[in-house]
Amino acid sequence: MTYPAESPAHRAPVPEDALILATRPLRPEDRLEETSRYGDDLWTLTPAWLRADRKSHRLDFTQVPNAHRDTAKLLFYALLIEDTPPGEEPITISSSRAYFTCVRHFLVWAQGRQLPLAQLTGEDLDAYHGELTRLRLSISGVLRHRRAVRLLWAYRSRLTDHLGQDPLRRPLWQAWARAHPRRYDENLTDRIPEHVMGPLLTWALRWVDDLADDVLAARAERDGIDARPPAHPDPLAALQAVLDDFRRRGQPLPTASARLATGWRGSGRSPNFTYLARLAGHPQSRFDNVRPRRMIEEAVRDLGVDTDSPLRHAPHAQVDGQRWLEQISYYDVGQFERLLQVSCWIVIAYLSGLRDSEIKHLRRGCVSAQRDADGHIYRYRLHGLAFKSEDVHGAAATWVVTAPVGRAVTVLERLQPADEPYLFAHPLKSANHQRHHIAGRVRTSATTIKDITALAKWINTYCAAHSRVDAIPEDNGRQLHLTPRQFRRTLAWFIARHPGGTIAGALQYRHQRIQMFEGYAGTSDSGFRDEVEAEEAFARGQFLAELGADDDRPALTGPAGAEAEARLAELARHTVFDGQVVTDEARLRRILTRHDTHLYPGAFITCVYNPDRALCRSPEGPADQPVMADCQPLACRNTALTSANRQALAGHLARLEDALEGGDRLAPYVHHRLEEQHRATAAFLTRHAPESAE
Repeated sequence: MTYPAESPAHRAPVPEDALILATRPLRPEDRLEETSRYGDDLWTLTPAWLRADRKSHRLDFTQVPNAHRDTAKLLFYALLIEDTPPGEEPITISSSRAYFTCVRHFLVWAQGRQLPLAQLTGEDLDAYHGELTRLRLSISGVLRHRRAVRLLWAYRSRLTDHLGQDPLRRPLWQAWARAHPRRYDENLTDRIPEHVMGPLLTWALRWVDDLADDVLAARAERDGIDARPPAHPDPLAALQAVLDDFRRRGQPLPTASARLATGWRGSGRSPNFTYLARLAGHPQSRFDNVRPRRMIEEAVRDLGVDTDSPLRHAPHAQVDGQRWLEQISYYDVGQFERLLQVSCWIVIAYLSGLRDSEIKHLRRGCVSAQRDADGHIYRYRLHGLAFKSEDVHGAAATWVVTAPVGRAVTVLERLQPADEPYLFAHPLKSANHQRHHIAGRVRTSATTIKDITALAKWINTYCAAHSRVDAIPEDNGRQLHLTPRQFRRTLAWFIARHPGGTIAGALQYRHQRIQMFEGYAGTSDSGFRDEVEAEEAFARGQFLAELGADDDRPALTGPAGAEAEARLAELARHTVFDGQVVTDEARLRRILTRHDTHLYPGAFITCVYNPDRALCRSPEGPADQPVMADCQPLACRNTALTSANRQALAGHLARLEDALEGGDRLAPYVHHRLEEQHRATAAFLTRHAPESAE
């Protein structure tokens, strides 16, 4: 039910010192009196973003035209203090920030009309809608802009200047909505293509299982260098000790990386003065004179200059039998930390079904293992917080996960300092860690996206340098820009579409489904089970639509073969045009929802579901679909057979014959049961052969 927005009324002006977050819960470290006030032109919303993966949310009203700045402030003040008109839903902090961008876009456009909002006509609103559709935004992007503009009408009682009509009532706006219907149970997130997901996950597992030890050892050495006390109280003696060590090992002096400006001026490679100072344990300024420079020059004449600033740790991990690197540079450790962390993220995201916000809140000790009587691990449980939609607090939840997820968590626990509870906190030496008091202490979705892109770039560079063929391929001529949402969506797609397929050559999607559905991922609150089942239903519908459109296929046989043919013909009336099945996914989903045939393809039979004659029904089972695990195909009158079903049954019959040939080795009871099964299957196939169906 909808309610009309309140009519405009005279309201007292908002005081300049009014606190914009007065009604919002704040983070413990933030004080309300220190938060933004109405009179400020820059409103900081970050104190009210309670999750650990918070971003630095701000509303910058200097970006809004002066003529409409008061209107924008009044609108967002009402949104933030939740002064909500009847019929409108309160808006979260993150949604307020998203709507601000859209409202600002509209107000900048309206400024070009040189009119107050109240004087904009319906034709003006139609013109703006036309501009939106020309921006090539996604459907969800256009919807967000449309809703943002409507706020300037819905909140009109809070504004001194507002739209004079509801834009969503305009015929043009309504026509667009009819042409782009949005079903909120539809998943509009693009899945990651298999030829991209396969090598990406393989490399992520390689980082977790093979390369992690080298990265952690290099990180420990780098941190030791950074915290090194002076090798000698006298800076020159300390430098001499470092140079003598290089001479003793016969190692060239480290060079200034091309990425840095830490060497001497001049042509060619130069020794890395800053790095040598770190090794000596003294500030670089102590060596900024003639004597230490001469000492280094002498060492250069004796030893030469390296190509980088390598650490002493010699990498030992191998990729297909070859050491992955000959050495690790001091200056590459930070990058490798981030690549290892995002590799762990990919493994957890793709093999658990957790949302990004749920992954970012994982803490040290979040995985527990269950063991059998012999001490073997048979199940991993991952404990964390579940977040739905805009929930900022989360609820305790437990996921059942596979061993690779457990290994990724173990690596993350080693990667973080012992006193850091969050597994996805910013690396200790990163710039983000230094300023996490401004934003969140854990990595945001935006930083994860950047890290995934960096990992793909590193993989491709590495593969090119080592003539490998397992790089991340382009898709339609460009490198894919992957987002966190796509991993959960892709996992659901593969579980539904390829249950027998393998993940990175090891895990099977069917095994993933069984494991995951035992925990929170299998509950309705998670939403992941719904995604999988929706994808399975769509895959079923696609298969049936294509089956019904195939005029050359053999007719379905079996007790319900004729009924199956009638249902397929009815479905084809809605899904087939000019001999072609509808290919638009959104349209096909709507058709299949409206005209469900209740045909359920399986490996051995196709179920033509009629609940009154289904042998798989149970009092606690679903009434609107079969329970395929309890199917009795040779006895149930709901059974139909496609040519693929008949081939599968014939293969099963051949396997029974092979087993019966070794009958002397079988127990009498087992031999008898196999004979009965063989006799019943053979009779069933003979009785429902294609010729007898004519």
